[in-house]
Amino acid sequence: MISQRFREILYFWWRNLGPIFLVTAPFALLTEASQWLFGPSFVFPEEAGGALQFSGISLAIVLLSRPLTEGTLIAQLAAARSGKPAGLLHCLAAAVLVYPMLLATYAIMAVGVSLGWLAFFFPALWVYTRLCFAPFLVVLKRRNPIDALRQSFAMTQDQQWPLLLILVLVFLAFVLMSSILASLVTAVVSQPQAAALLVGLPVSLISALVNVAVFRYWEMAQDNVTQ
Repeated sequence: MISQRFREILYFWWRNLGPIFLVTAPFALLTEASQWLFGPSFVFPEEAGGALQFSGISLAIVLLSRPLTEGTLIAQLAAARSGKPAGLLHCLAAAVLVYPMLLATYAIMAVGVSLGWLAFFFPALWVYTRLCFAPFLVVLKRRNPIDALRQSFAMTQDQQWPLLLILVLVFLAFVLMSSILASLVTAVVSQPQAAALLVGLPVSLISALVNVAVFRYWEMAQDNVTQ
């Protein structure tokens, strides 16, 4: 069953590469442009005991644009499933309409996942698994953040372990594909900014696999509700 779901996720992602890239690429470009202009969001110390450096402006742009990125992608996934992929402006408008609610939803999710990290990796992953339907409820069902998080927790009850396992598999696939891509690009392109851009664009597309995985289980949960 897990292998079947994994194949379904890969198939949907591959079949809709164009529409997904249409809505992920602009935000990847925004992230890269902000780091060119204001510096990297994070710079980890090269030596032990060194201080972590970061750009407040770049970090703010990334954090504030992330809900918009996810909301735009969610709108596109729903449109692609209906057989009629939408344009960038249409998907972006759907996300902008609920942006304050999306921002609040992701902020609450971040707090929950961070608390899970304090107890180690697995609790954080479990928290994310139980709350991951919330952005879909906000964008596609216009739920407020609290109702969306509560409903997500209820909707994932029966499929929490298969969903958690799929998320782990998809994340591992993402890490593997991204690492191979980054190695190939950096071996050919020596200019750091150009390499970052050439890696960032396809990586944003590959990262959509996680959203597609959640969307597939979201669909199944919707089917169970209507039965």
